[in-house]
Amino acid sequence: MKIRLYNIVFACVVIAASLSCSESNEYYGAPPIRQPEPKEVEINGRVATESGSPLAGVAVSDGITVVSTDTEGRFSFMSPLTMGYVFVSTPDGYEPSQFLDNRPKFWQEVSRKECTGIEFKLRPIADKKPLSIIAIADPQISNRCGDVELLRNFYVPEINRAIDSLRTNGTSPIVLTLGDIICDWFVANGYGYTLDKFNSDFQVNAPVYHTMGNHDNDPFIAGDMAGSSTWHNINGPSYYSFNRGGAHFISVDNIVYINDGAGNGVAGNRNCDTAIPEQQLKWIAADLATVQDKDAPLFIMMHGILLTYPVAEGQTVNKVYRFDDGGPQLGELLKDFTNVKVLSGHSHKSHFQHTPEGNIREYNYAGTNGGWWPAGFTPYKANFPVCFDGAPWGMGIWDFSAGPQPSHLYKGYGSPTDFQIRAYDLNKVVIDDCDITTSFLPGASGNSNVVMANVWAYEPGCTVKMFENGVELDVKRVKSVDPYLILKYILPVKQEYGKMHSGIEPESTAHIFRAKASTSDAPVTIEFKDLYGRTYTTVLNRPADI
Repeated sequence: MKIRLYNIVFACVVIAASLSCSESNEYYGAPPIRQPEPKEVEINGRVATESGSPLAGVAVSDGITVVSTDTEGRFSFMSPLTMGYVFVSTPDGYEPSQFLDNRPKFWQEVSRKECTGIEFKLRPIADKKPLSIIAIADPQISNRCGDVELLRNFYVPEINRAIDSLRTNGTSPIVLTLGDIICDWFVANGYGYTLDKFNSDFQVNAPVYHTMGNHDNDPFIAGDMAGSSTWHNINGPSYYSFNRGGAHFISVDNIVYINDGAGNGVAGNRNCDTAIPEQQLKWIAADLATVQDKDAPLFIMMHGILLTYPVAEGQTVNKVYRFDDGGPQLGELLKDFTNVKVLSGHSHKSHFQHTPEGNIREYNYAGTNGGWWPAGFTPYKANFPVCFDGAPWGMGIWDFSAGPQPSHLYKGYGSPTDFQIRAYDLNKVVIDDCDITTSFLPGASGNSNVVMANVWAYEPGCTVKMFENGVELDVKRVKSVDPYLILKYILPVKQEYGKMHSGIEPESTAHIFRAKASTSDAPVTIEFKDLYGRTYTTVLNRPADI
C-alpha cells in the first residue's frame, strides 16, 4: 500500500513537471535557431537621367563586381558589401546630378538593410567643349608654417588661373589630385588638419576627382582597409573609374598602409608599401573589359610610382615596374591598350618614363608642396618651392583642344608656362659640403666650361640641344643633383640644424644635361623640344652665378 501510494505521487510529480516544461523552453525543448547572416546580399537599383530616362550600358560596381545596366537602366548583383558603398562609372557625356562642393558624388553608401532600390541620377554635361585636365600631386597640407594659407591664397588661385586659361582656350577642365592631400603624421600629432578641411579649402572652379595616398589614411585606425575608412566616409571609393571627353579614367589605390592605430604616426613614406592587391587587380580587369576603344586615351591615377625611375644616357632600365606586387600584373592587363597615361605622385620629384613597348607613359609629378615636408620633427619654416630633383612645385596640364590625343605641359606655380629649363654655368658653381654632394667641389676640372641644364619635363622622345656662338655642342644626359636646390634651400636648412636630415637629401636625377663649351664667357643657348613639337629656349649669358 505504501509502495503504490509513492508510485502515484511520483507519477503526478513527473506529469506536472512535464506539463510545466511544455510551456517553457528554459530547460527542455529545442534551442532557438540562430541563422547566420549571408556572406553576400543582393544589391539592385537603377541609373537614369534627372528626368527619369533609363541609361543602359552604365558600369556599376561595389569595388569587387562590375555589372552594366540593362535597357531599363537597372542593375542587380550579389555583394559582400566589403567597402560599404556602390559607385557608378559615369559614361562619357554625363556627370552625377549631385556634387559635394566641387566633387562629383558618383557613389552611394549601402548597408545590408539598405541595399535595394538604389538610384543614381546623372545629367548631361552642359559644356560640350574638349576636355582638359589639371593634375596635382602631394599638397600634403598639415596646418603648419602657413601651408593652409598657402593653399587658400596661392595654390588654389594658381590652379584657378590655369582653369580660366584652359576655358578661354576652348576646353572643359577637370582637376585630378594624386594623393597625400593631407598628412597623417601631423594629424596624429595634433595639428588638426583633416580631409574634410582640405575639401573645404580646395575651392577650385572645376570638378575634382581625388586619388588616395598613404598620408591620407587615418593614423588612429590600424590596418590598410580599416585605415581607409575615414577616406571612404568623406571622399568615397579609394578606387573607381569614370569616362569623360573621349577618355577613360581609373583611380587606383596602390598603397598598403602600415600603422598600429595608436595615433603615433610614422614619419615619411615608411608607413606604407606600394602594391595593388589581388581584389583590386580583378576589379581593374573587369573595369577595363568595359572599355571598347583600346586606342583611346586611358588615364590611370595612382599615388605610388609605377615605373622604375629613368636612367642616364647609355644606361639600361633592368626592371620596368617599381613594385612587384601588382605592377607587372597591371602592365599585363594594359598590354592591349596603346595610349595609357599613368599619373602619380609620392616622390616629390619629376620622373617621366615609358615602358619599353611605349604603350604606358608615366608622369610622376613633383609635389605641389615642393620639397622638405619634415614629418618627424617640428618644422621651423615652409616647404621649398622646388622639389628634391630641382623641379619646381607645380601641376601637370593635359589639353585635348587639338584633337583626341592630348598634349601635356608641366607648369610651375607662379611661373610662366615657358619656364621649362634652369641652366648653370659650372665655372661659377661651387659647393664644398661633401655631406651633400661632391659634384661641385672647388677647382673640379671636370666642370671647367661646362654648361648644365635641368629639364624636368624631359621624357623619352624629347630632345635637348645647346649652342655656343651658333655652334651645336655635344650634349649628354646624365644623372646629377641640382645645385640651385642645394645652394638656395638645403644648405640653409643644414646650417640651421647643424646637420643633414634624412628627409631633405637631393636626388641624383636623369633629367640633367651637360655640354662642354669652348670658352668661359660666350653665351650658350639651350633648346628643349617636347613630344608635341613645342620648343622652349633659354640663353645662359656667362659668366653666370646662380
